[in-house]
Amino acid sequence: MYKFIDNPIKEAIEARYWNQGLCSIAIVASITKDIDWAAYIGSDQSKKEDETLKFVLDYGCKLSEKDARHFFPNIELPYRN
Repeated sequence: MYKFIDNPIKEAIEARYWNQGLCSIAIVASITKDIDWAAYIGSDQSKKEDETLKFVLDYGCKLSEKDARHFFPNIELPYRN
């Protein structure tokens, strides 16, 4: 689980990760504790899962609520707009 170093109330709670050899791809859900959540998708040339997850959380493209709920159907908080 990736935790935001500079923000103690935000953390990644779930992620999907793939590595096809030349680049890594991730979809990551981040939650603001007991408030809301959002999901991001992105890729990185790192071959390390934790580095890719951090990169996607910091620079990834935010998913629409419909797409995010497809990947993370068990998160019951409101989606961050």
